[in-house]
Amino acid sequence: MKGKSLMVMTFLAVMSFVTWGQELVNEAKIVEIYGQEWVDSRKVVQPGMLVLVDKYVSHGFSVMDDLEGKFSMLEPLEMIPLRTEQMESISIEQFLLEYNSADFNPLRYLFFPKVVGQVFRLSGTNKLISILSQDSILSK
Repeated sequence: MKGKSLMVMTFLAVMSFVTWGQELVNEAKIVEIYGQEWVDSRKVVQPGMLVLVDKYVSHGFSVMDDLEGKFSMLEPLEMIPLRTEQMESISIEQFLLEYNSADFNPLRYLFFPKVVGQVFRLSGTNKLISILSQDSILSK
């Protein structure tokens, strides 16, 4: 048990050291979704998580074409799930309009990076949502 606790404490210390003093590029977008209190709290207790979220906004989420049909076997998403409580989801068409807008915020949608990358096929299109793995995002 001591070894596991020491490992966790070492990881947290390293993540705090790595993230200490790093400027958040997308703080306004993070605050828009999670709130200022959440951001302020993460700066103290989980700065590594905050850096992951910040880099996810810039580098971790993309929409791409599947011109060769490599992902045609995936079950297509009919709607895009939202994080907000006002609406549960939006149409693929509305999502693509939002994605192409200057103020696009991937945190608005109910996707988040995991240990492995993720790919989602969009129904009625040749488009995919690609979400990089956490390690890939943090290396950016």
